[in-house]
Amino acid sequence: MMQRVRQGLAASVLAVGSCCLAGCSDTDSVVYDFQFSRGPQDWVELFADYPANNEGIFDLVADYRPLPDPLDASRSALYIAGTNRSDDLWMQYKTQVSLSADAIYRVSFDVEIATNVPSGCTGVGGAPGEGVTVKAGVSVIEPDRELDASGWWRMNVDKGNQTEGGDDAVVIGDLASSRPCDEGFVWERKRLGGPPMTFTTDSTGRAWLFVGTDSGFESRSAVYYTRFTARFEPM
Repeated sequence: MMQRVRQGLAASVLAVGSCCLAGCSDTDSVVYDFQFSRGPQDWVELFADYPANNEGIFDLVADYRPLPDPLDASRSALYIAGTNRSDDLWMQYKTQVSLSADAIYRVSFDVEIATNVPSGCTGVGGAPGEGVTVKAGVSVIEPDRELDASGWWRMNVDKGNQTEGGDDAVVIGDLASSRPCDEGFVWERKRLGGPPMTFTTDSTGRAWLFVGTDSGFESRSAVYYTRFTARFEPM
C-alpha cells in the first residue's frame, strides 16, 4: 500500500513511491501533516458550549503566536484559551481537506501540544490538567456552532461530552504535563493519540478535521497546538 502525505502549507505534497496526488488510487493511504511552525495553514478557531449573551466573561482568545519560554520562542503555534464559566467550555481549531469520494477510511490522529499544567492538581469542577480533555475528529459537514433553544452555542457535530468521545471525535489525551503539581507550571510539549475512528466521505470527498478541548475545569485553560497529523487508511 502506498501513502501520500500533504503538509498543509501551500498544499505541498510529498509522494511516496510512484504515487502523486492526482494519480493515487482508492487503496492508497493519505496522511495530512500540519506542522504549525510553518504557519497557521488555514486552521480556524471556534468556541462553543456557553451562553451567547454572556460571552465576555469567558475571556476567549485564539491566535497564532510564538511559543513561550522555556520552549523555542523562534517557533510559533496555534494558541487558544478561555475561562470555563459554564462547566463545559469547548475550544477548537478546524480546517478542510480532500479525500476520495464515497470512500470509507480508518482515521488515526497524532497531535502535539504545548501545555504548562502539572499533573495531579485539584481544581474547581475538576483537575486543571486531567479535567480538560483533548479530542480530535473528522466530519463531512463543517464543525460549527449553532444556538439552541436556551440561547447557548452548541456544536453541530457529535464530539461527545467532557471525557467521552462522540461519533465524530475521539479522545486523544488531556492537558496534564509530565510534571507533578508541586513542581509548578512550566511549559512543555506533549504528544497525544487515541483509538482510530471510522469515517465515510460523501460524493465530494471533502472532509473537515478538527481538534479541541472539552473542559470540566471551571477556570482558565490555555494550550498551543504545534502539530496535527491525520492518517486515513482505506477500508
